[in-house]
Amino acid sequence: MKNDKHPKISVVIPVYNTESFLRECLDVVINQTLKEIEIICVDDGSTDSSLSILQEYKQRDNRIIVLTQENKGAGAARNAGLDIAKGEYLSFLDSDDFFDVKMLEKMYKTSENFQTDFTVCFSRTFNNETKKIRDINWPAMDIQKDVFCYKDALDVCHAFDFFTGWSWDKLFRKSFIDEHGLRFQEISHSNDGFFVFYAMYAAKRITILREFMIKHRCNRRESIEMTHDKNPFCFLKMHEAVKEGLERLDVFPEVKERYVIWVLKYSLWLLSVIKTFQAFTDIHSMLQNDIFSKNKICDLPLGFIEGKELYDELKKVMAQSSAEYLFNLRNNAKEERDCLEGELEALLASWSFRLGRVLTWFPRKVRGIFIR
Repeated sequence: MKNDKHPKISVVIPVYNTESFLRECLDVVINQTLKEIEIICVDDGSTDSSLSILQEYKQRDNRIIVLTQENKGAGAARNAGLDIAKGEYLSFLDSDDFFDVKMLEKMYKTSENFQTDFTVCFSRTFNNETKKIRDINWPAMDIQKDVFCYKDALDVCHAFDFFTGWSWDKLFRKSFIDEHGLRFQEISHSNDGFFVFYAMYAAKRITILREFMIKHRCNRRESIEMTHDKNPFCFLKMHEAVKEGLERLDVFPEVKERYVIWVLKYSLWLLSVIKTFQAFTDIHSMLQNDIFSKNKICDLPLGFIEGKELYDELKKVMAQSSAEYLFNLRNNAKEERDCLEGELEALLASWSFRLGRVLTWFPRKVRGIFIR
């Protein structure tokens, strides 16, 4: 297929060791109903057959451009693609996700119709282990205006993060990105947070395509989002960059309190997903001695914190050592599990449950015969 010199969309795909999913991703992208696209694939030092797959597809479709680099992370890979992109719009996709074949066409038409700085579509997660699918929700979904900016989002959202801080569900106007000199942070994870949140506050025209266009693969052991333990402080670099960006835009005083709440929520979430004790201890210490104290969250009135549970959790982090906090987390989890087990035992012993088992014996028996 001929490569358009002036594509409508430049699709940038960072690739790192995704040989198991890469063909599925590329098949959908090259078969998009919008044909006037360029597909910039950046191999980030893969050690599997990913680069060979990219070269194979490049021979089949010359809209595909393949770049290679030493392993520097997805942020650096996206920047490499961004540096050579020629499209009117920019789409940053992940090489292990699923996409609707009409996604780019619908995103492009929506963006052109409303002349947006960027457009966001609906998405779902696909659990790579359980194969379960669920909708992804974010506060700005409640906005009713066709076109809006962050000031409109403040009217309906209490949290700082109106959208999720990833780039793959958004289509950006390239002239808008160039105007603000936006680039991705070259850190191992959380590398698109600054890019997205800066764009969110800089944009004058945002719209939502209220259709599910993407399934985002999660719970994959090799994915970036599963490697917080290796470089646990990337989130701090991301938060600092966002704050500096908001100050450059002269909007930080207006959203400072929301920013602080966002930092708090993100930090507590990170503590909950860290898997090694050393990383947990390092992050807990950073939260106690730097992040929370720097933002002076503890000095804010209780009513400012969104919900007493969030405030109470912050106080625990500040008052307890990392070992004490982790020990209490374990005990709380055990108590919740014991409570659920007790409720289950009571249910199984109940008269209504036993009666239900009797009444459904025959249907269950028949179903068992046919699904063997």
